[in-house]
Amino acid sequence: MDSDKEVLGTYFGVLTKADTYLNTIFLLLSFPLGIAYFVFLIVGFSLGLSLIIIWVGLLILALLFPLIWVLIAFERLQAINLLKMEIAPMSYSTNPSDGLWERTKAFFTNPVTWKGLLYLFSKFPIGIVEFIILTLGISLSFGLILSPLAYPWVTINIGFWIVDSFSEALGVAVVGILILPAVFHAFNFVAQLNGKFAKVMLGRNESVTIKSTPVLDDNKVDQSIKKE
Repeated sequence: MDSDKEVLGTYFGVLTKADTYLNTIFLLLSFPLGIAYFVFLIVGFSLGLSLIIIWVGLLILALLFPLIWVLIAFERLQAINLLKMEIAPMSYSTNPSDGLWERTKAFFTNPVTWKGLLYLFSKFPIGIVEFIILTLGISLSFGLILSPLAYPWVTINIGFWIVDSFSEALGVAVVGILILPAVFHAFNFVAQLNGKFAKVMLGRNESVTIKSTPVLDDNKVDQSIKKE
């Protein structure tokens, strides 16, 4: 019995967790942001590369890449605050005395610059998939839940069953309520997959370097003490 209660608590408890709705907000933002990023990047690179022959393109690209870095930072903040992901910093700390060339070189040799750019481009197709999942999940669950209000004016056809009475619509609503937690569990799963992808793409690779420390020889230490 306790295990059954635990399973039910886990299943329905998703509706009471703030992280569930933060994940849903992240998924809702993915599609419009993906479109905006795609249009911005395509227009920016098209103008910059096509006009590079008259030097105007260099100016466009010089403005484009810092804006790309801002967008990468924005996506990183979303993943941290909405998806609760721990993501490494985007770059190593720089020396304040570094000149423009050193900073530019560090920017373009930073893997996060290129991984983040790929992430921004991928936001469009990923956003489409997530929008479809959101639309199907929300329309299915809430369509069933609201069937007692809709059945007098809308034909509710579930395939093998046409709802034509209040009692039947009420039963359908109960099914919708039972399905709703599963829908949000699916949203959480998709959001966490996106978060893991963001963790890889929007932060620098953390590598731990273990420095070897010299081991003191006790005999040599004793000999040095005697000499003194």
